[in-house]
Amino acid sequence: MEKYITCIEELNKLKAEQNFSFIYFKNDKCTVCDSLLPQLKIKLTEWNQKVYIVDCFEYPDIAAQNLVLSVPALKVFYAGQELINMIRFVDLSKLEVDFNRIKSMLG
Repeated sequence: MEKYITCIEELNKLKAEQNFSFIYFKNDKCTVCDSLLPQLKIKLTEWNQKVYIVDCFEYPDIAAQNLVLSVPALKVFYAGQELINMIRFVDLSKLEVDFNRIKSMLG
């Protein structure tokens, strides 16, 4: 499941209210971004999580305020705190290890 973020207020509210927020920053002209997104969706579906997408070409202000200068990028937040930050190289196997480690620490 996916949802597009169109303003910084929406993103800030999402970070504060959700337990886990997977924010994927992409660009429509990036073929790596386009090929990685379906793989990420499959992984997050297995974990019963949603992906929230920011199009950096359409909303460069949102990307800049989150220090995303290159795509693809994935940031994972828990209760407003950034826990995982992958910019340019999004490694799904490392993401799985990190996410499982974080979930086990949180109980």
